[in-house]
Amino acid sequence: MSMLDQHRRQMVRERDKKLRLSREAQKISNLLASKRPKIAKASTEGTRKARQREVDRLERQFIQAEDKVVAQDKAVGALQKKIDTKEDAERKRRDKADAQRDRAQARRDQAFSRDLDSIVETTSALETRLTTVEGSSLSALANAVTNDPVQREYDVFLSFATPDEIIAGNLRDELQARGLQVWMADAQVALGDSLVTGIDNGLGSSRLGICFVTEAYIDPKRFWPRQELAAMIMGRKRVIPILFGLEFGEVEAFSSLLGDRKGLSADAHGLDEIAELIVEAATRSDESVNG
Repeated sequence: MSMLDQHRRQMVRERDKKLRLSREAQKISNLLASKRPKIAKASTEGTRKARQREVDRLERQFIQAEDKVVAQDKAVGALQKKIDTKEDAERKRRDKADAQRDRAQARRDQAFSRDLDSIVETTSALETRLTTVEGSSLSALANAVTNDPVQREYDVFLSFATPDEIIAGNLRDELQARGLQVWMADAQVALGDSLVTGIDNGLGSSRLGICFVTEAYIDPKRFWPRQELAAMIMGRKRVIPILFGLEFGEVEAFSSLLGDRKGLSADAHGLDEIAELIVEAATRSDESVNG
């Protein structure tokens, strides 16, 4: 219990005591009022003196009772002063804590506002950079496919990490729905067939390579994504990275050769839009060849 609460409880007791003393003084005063008139009505001198002595005694008791009321009133006043001092200190403490909290909240709001402005600026710069990178990627892809003199069975060799098989399969479906032939290990390598031979054949029979680059893809513990990437680059295959949940800088840290290839971001475009952009580039390439 705080000191202030102790003072408040004591105040209740002191006020009760003052009320009790005041009632006792009032009781004596009422008794005096009834005794004084009887002095003059005494029939004998002895009776008069006895009644006078009783009144004198009551008057002394009344004075003592009043003194006790006055003393108790002072005690209540002194205690009230302590309570007021404590309440004022408590109020100042709360006001100070509220002011500190308001200042801290204002600093947090300012920091949040600065962070938000920074995010907006960074996002704007990133969108501009991605727009430039993606435009260059599509043009480079169209030129690369146009200049390929070899007829290929597949348009795209899709390289992916095993944990990403479902989402990579969705990209394959989007590309195939738009007329591109896609080589993907889960469909083109049958059970019991050599995975190395299948991948080698797939790379050789595809016009370009697409790396579905995720955290799983750049995991240094995974073997096949690195092997497929190395085979595509060593075979001078045209490679375009599709980033999912990564930044281009992270890809460059994984492979400077892959990071040097301009790519598309699935975080900025849906898979259907990416498929449209790749097909559009390939279609422009075919039209250039046929024209």
